[in-house]
Amino acid sequence: MPWVRPGRWGQRMAYRVEYSGELMEFASLDAALDCARNAIVNDLGRIDGWSVEHDEELNDWYVRGVRNGRRIGPTAIVTGPRGRQAVFEEWERRVVFIGETPADAFAMAAAWLEKRPDITTLGDVGWHHTADGHQLRVYFQP
Repeated sequence: MPWVRPGRWGQRMAYRVEYSGELMEFASLDAALDCARNAIVNDLGRIDGWSVEHDEELNDWYVRGVRNGRRIGPTAIVTGPRGRQAVFEEWERRVVFIGETPADAFAMAAAWLEKRPDITTLGDVGWHHTADGHQLRVYFQP
């Protein structure tokens, strides 16, 4: 998949995504995480969810696909701005479920949440219909 830098020339990009030797830059964390997710899905195919770990000292996120409850494939690294952070995002972790129908996606989310009693707070839920199916994003705080 050829990667093209989004935005206009001269626009300052704050987040970088590295995956399988490719590099892309984005202005927002959400766009960078979407890029990482898309790169993983394009590489591995069907994914049940995501593993996202944040290294607060480096301000990097490590994204991997999850299938059948296990992390699979290479890691996409999202590098955040260095130095003093001016933007704070509370919901840095998310999991994505892709089902053939909306009911499938919600059932996967319910089953996943049932297995994660440590998650007591959900931040937001996003819904998209994509070429892969019905995509449900759940943002959470562990």
